[in-house]
Amino acid sequence: MAPDTSQQERALTTENLVARATALGPSLFARRDETEKNRQVPKESIAEIVESGVLRACMPSRFGGHELPFGAHTDVAMELARYCGSTGWVSGIIGSHNWWLGKYNPDAQHEVWQGDPDALVGAAFASAKGSGGKPKDNGFVVSGTWLYCSGIDHCDWVSLMTPIFYGDGPPDMVMVLLKKGEYAIDDVWFSPGMRGTGSNNVIVDNVFVPAHRVTRMAELNTKDSPGRVLNPSNVYKLPMLDVFGYSVAMPTLGCARSTLDHFVNGMRDRVALDNSSVAQFQSLQLRAAESSVEIDAAEAIYRRDLQHMWQAADDDHDLKQEELLRFKRNCAYVTTLAKRAATRVIEAMGAGGMSDSNPAHTSFSDTLAGGAHRALQWDINGTFWGKQLFGLMDNKSDLERRTDAAKDRK
Repeated sequence: MAPDTSQQERALTTENLVARATALGPSLFARRDETEKNRQVPKESIAEIVESGVLRACMPSRFGGHELPFGAHTDVAMELARYCGSTGWVSGIIGSHNWWLGKYNPDAQHEVWQGDPDALVGAAFASAKGSGGKPKDNGFVVSGTWLYCSGIDHCDWVSLMTPIFYGDGPPDMVMVLLKKGEYAIDDVWFSPGMRGTGSNNVIVDNVFVPAHRVTRMAELNTKDSPGRVLNPSNVYKLPMLDVFGYSVAMPTLGCARSTLDHFVNGMRDRVALDNSSVAQFQSLQLRAAESSVEIDAAEAIYRRDLQHMWQAADDDHDLKQEELLRFKRNCAYVTTLAKRAATRVIEAMGAGGMSDSNPAHTSFSDTLAGGAHRALQWDINGTFWGKQLFGLMDNKSDLERRTDAAKDRK
């Protein structure tokens, strides 16, 4: 059953959607072993999430979405990840796609959502060497392998960042949309953490993509994208590629909070070999306290960045390179704090903390795996900010760097 799309439904707040995510939590938690075993989110969980309407957080209202400010979908993902990290991750990913699809070519939006507002769209930005497309007739022919497409087994469409080659010149980076059946899924995701995300590869073999399903990254990464004709709301003014990172950072933080919760619950009634109460150990109290403040500090950084993004959109302001680099730095540091917080408490749980039967182990593993995403790696994003501080940063955007890399891997 699809969510109600009445005016009252569209007037929902982020808090309303987070409350819905909380209500889904127990059933997602009950399926965590199934999620891990099958290496994908169960169909029942996907159905519940779709029916709840939480994936429509930042989706355009003209297609039945809630059109809430950027961050509504990440708040939802963070809450879902407290119960199941893989489910929260997939929710953050697909929820972000429902946001940035609102920036796409209007004809593409209509094709995806007009007949099915609950259509799920997967996406991949990384691709294997030799992947790309070439112009043909009124469109492009695309071939290659795209990597780490989370939740793809449940999706009706996939959007792939693709270098389009025109002769020997630099490629034009675009996002192409493919229908289910126009691509194959290569089951390669075997991971010790985020095991249930089903982040498999997508294989495309000489598929023709009509022009309206192709939108240039240079346009998506500005406040004046092609989709603004349909969706003038401020939420669609933010640059797609440069703020995406929080869509994966916040479920990772949700996993860290879950690890702490399971630690506290597991230690509260535990007794040591001498029959003393483990919860009375000052060392454990300090570990829990320090991890909790790191998690709170990480969320505060995130909230401040959201306020900055919203203000820039309200002011119709083009975000400068320094602002974007700060977002990327903060996003990676939020994840660094998450990993520290989760590691500190798991270290004190002993062998029991490393058991598959202990939910803290799963949450901890998911925290570390989430932090492996390129957008969340401190070594990459912290270095860029360090260069900025020393005046060594060039003027190239993230998109320009990806374009250079695509040319080298042609």
